[in-house]
Amino acid sequence: IPRFLHLMKYLILIVVFNFLATTCDKKEKCEVTLESASWLNWFGGIPNVGGTDYSIKFLSQECEDLKIDSVFIDGKSLKFRVNRTENLWEIAASKSIKNSISNRNQIMSKPSSTKSAPPPKTARIIYSFNNRSSEIIVDRFTQGKDQFRR
Repeated sequence: IPRFLHLMKYLILIVVFNFLATTCDKKEKCEVTLESASWLNWFGGIPNVGGTDYSIKFLSQECEDLKIDSVFIDGKSLKFRVNRTENLWEIAASKSIKNSISNRNQIMSKPSSTKSAPPPKTARIIYSFNNRSSEIIVDRFTQGKDQFRR
């Protein structure tokens, strides 16, 4: 009987360990896959009013607690917003050109010359999942058509 009790303790320990291992493994299984990254320039109708919009889309699997912490485009931190539809995430960020005080009274018109921003080289998306930080690096962007906005 002592040998049987020793064997039962061993089997119970194995069952508990396997349960804990599979439970912990599932929580750490978050997978992120880049779908697309694009950018476009926009112009506001008067000199020095415009900017660049960025859109980065990715799919996630088993990442219910994922949180986007920060977005960097070419090393510069940008404000962003996140739209999520089930497992598809879209991060929208924008960089604006500041207009000067002298431009405030100008009439809106289509600009005769437009300065386009150069294409982005890299983006870093910093995210956290289960108190662990990770990042998505994007180094290929698709250029969208420039937009005129009023």
